Amino acid sequence: MSRTIADPAMVILAAVVSAVVSPVAFALACWYLGVCVAVILGSVVLSSIGLWYKYVHLQDGAAPIDKYVEFKDSVAKQTWSGRRIPMSTLCSLYLADKVSFKEDVLVVLRDHRDEFVNYKLTFDVFRFLILQLFPNSENSTMKDLKATKKEIAEHYDRGNDWFESFLGPRMVYTSGVYEGLDQSLEVAQDNKMSLICDKLMLKSGQSFLDIGCGWGTLCRHAAKHYGAKAVGVTLSVEGAKYCRDAAKDQGLSENVDILCMDYRQIPKDVHFDKIASIEMAEHVGLKNFQLYLRNVRDMLSDDGQFLMQVAGLRLGANWEDISWGLFMSRYIFPGADASTPLNWYVYQLELAGFEVRSVETIGRHYSHTLHGWYNHFQKNREAMNKSYGGYLCRLWDFFLAWSVVAAGQGSATCYQILVNKNTNTFPRDVYCTKEVGKTSVGLKGR
Repeated sequence: MSRTIADPAMVILAAVVSAVVSPVAFALACWYLGVCVAVILGSVVLSSIGLWYKYVHLQDGAAPIDKYVEFKDSVAKQTWSGRRIPMSTLCSLYLADKVSFKEDVLVVLRDHRDEFVNYKLTFDVFRFLILQLFPNSENSTMKDLKATKKEIAEHYDRGNDWFESFLGPRMVYTSGVYEGLDQSLEVAQDNKMSLICDKLMLKSGQSFLDIGCGWGTLCRHAAKHYGAKAVGVTLSVEGAKYCRDAAKDQGLSENVDILCMDYRQIPKDVHFDKIASIEMAEHVGLKNFQLYLRNVRDMLSDDGQFLMQVAGLRLGANWEDISWGLFMSRYIFPGADASTPLNWYVYQLELAGFEVRSVETIGRHYSHTLHGWYNHFQKNREAMNKSYGGYLCRLWDFFLAWSVVAAGQGSATCYQILVNKNTNTFPRDVYCTKEVGKTSVGLKGR
């Protein structure tokens, strides 16, 4: 037995242990040193890239920004005066009230934006994209029932007076259809609702379901003008109350029923002759799209039709298109990630067992609809500023103005897709009648 560490037994033990441990310790030391070096080098490289991106890449040369933008913040002026600015940065500064526009927002963005903006992605946008990869309060892609209800409530339960300030008396938050640019927004919305009912060949006494009914205007239109038994589904508490009150005021309560629930909660034993979903499908989410379509198919009668009006993006989007889409996802419709090119919608519908009857693009109509909303909002802006504050009003200025541009030039668009169940027994001769001549945008005599 050893008494001190200098005894032979302890020396031998130490030698054996050292022989075993030393290579491992050396390897660990080398690994640790390598990690430290890698971290240091990585930090240097990333910092260099970051500095280059911020002070070289984003600095896109001289531009007459001061001709159109008034700087209220000294830092913003020092950074961007006389220079081309990323559109996302311009938006952020406007929302923060650090800049204002010297002319009407729509006029500047529509006619002069290319003189002083670019569409490069900023660090702030990268941060938003990274946050979409993980569950957190800023993730807009969570699509469970709780997250969907929260998403809808935050947008649609702001107050009906807010939405009426730009939607106008029809309270329809989807693209209208113009049969001449001399027509008002309200007439265009009436045109659209009649077109939907005509495409569905809706008849008196038939059951009609509107998934994502908003303020119930299409349901009331179908009941009043086509004699349908209409059911609307919405997640918005404010919207549901408005629907019921409006149906009662118009004497339509017996033919209009409103369900305040998610589309996944609609009773499975109920079937409908006709179903519409007007610009609601974008909110379903890419991963839930088949679930949504199969639910629709299960609720649709075997000889019925389904019309889906859905906002989309063009295939081969450029950087301007991407910038607008990211703006919409971040600020206006968080979670509406199912806005895609047309081919994806057609594929999903066919995959779910539908046969596509017709497709029409009404994107240019959407631009004029948005312009109508913009004009309404500007007339009511002062009152809305008092009720809801400057930030939300500035957001709506930017949203409506930029969207007029996006829809007008094809960055964003809108489709009406009419389908039926793709079965051998579907009565396809319904499409071989004179009545089918009423089912296209712009056809005379519709």
